[in-house]
Amino acid sequence: MEWMLFAVASSFTFALVSVLDKLLISNHVANSRVFVATVGIAQILLGLFAPPFALESPYPITAVIIALLSGVFSGAYLVAMFIIMESQDVSRVVPVVSTYPVFVALLAYLFLGESVTPIAWICVVVTVAGAALVSLAPSSIGSQGGRESIVAMAVLLIASMSFGLSQFLSKTIADDMTLWGQFMLRGIGGGIVCGCLILSPSIRNGLFEVLRKPKTLSLIALTEIVLVFFAILFFFRAIYSGEVYLTATVMATRPLFVFALTLFLSIPFIGLFKESMEGVALMTRTTGIVLTVGGVVGVSLL
Repeated sequence: MEWMLFAVASSFTFALVSVLDKLLISNHVANSRVFVATVGIAQILLGLFAPPFALESPYPITAVIIALLSGVFSGAYLVAMFIIMESQDVSRVVPVVSTYPVFVALLAYLFLGESVTPIAWICVVVTVAGAALVSLAPSSIGSQGGRESIVAMAVLLIASMSFGLSQFLSKTIADDMTLWGQFMLRGIGGGIVCGCLILSPSIRNGLFEVLRKPKTLSLIALTEIVLVFFAILFFFRAIYSGEVYLTATVMATRPLFVFALTLFLSIPFIGLFKESMEGVALMTRTTGIVLTVGGVVGVSLL
């Protein structure tokens, strides 16, 4: 059961990263695009950290290309998620992007010939319904709703598809490349996608502003380098020691961790978040998260 411990650890660490990401975007950087560029730089630094471990033996060129593509799709997922997170609650964003195991299962069905039972298809519907409920639930103060929520949900579902494809590609080359090899190439691929925003003068000015704020810089380093390093490491340890669909199932608990953390941080004497704790909003959000997580678990196991 070693894989389960790593999967739970990865899920919780990614949840903590998501909560801190929202705080950084809302309070510490100029806008989400500056934050995306910052994350891109951090991703490349993480990738460059791996070579001493990753270059122990040559890899097939096909595996190298697939690993880089996995990083590119992961980077696209991050860009979409962070831009939407600027105007939406983190507890609304994460459940929708956490539907990616559904797309992993669909890809396995289409390209690997794995069977999908009728019950699993029902779980797909339940997952989408749960994600929609979370997305359209009453929002917190400062979070956009209405038509903006529908557009946000559509973008987040596309981001989820992109991340699902990234995870699927990672598993297909698990026998051809070491954990550290994938870590390096995925980091570089994702970092290039996010970091390309640095070509914009306004984004560069925003990055220079971040460099002049030691507190912000320290928080970014903690979140995007230290915590992300361990979250990704735990994830790879999980998929290399267990089945990818089981790992995806356990990691589907991420929205629950995010919801719990944001509710805790919304307590008046802490006040870092402004999640609505009123009856209708809380019940709607909770129901949506339970449906989403339950549907993802069903798709992964059935």
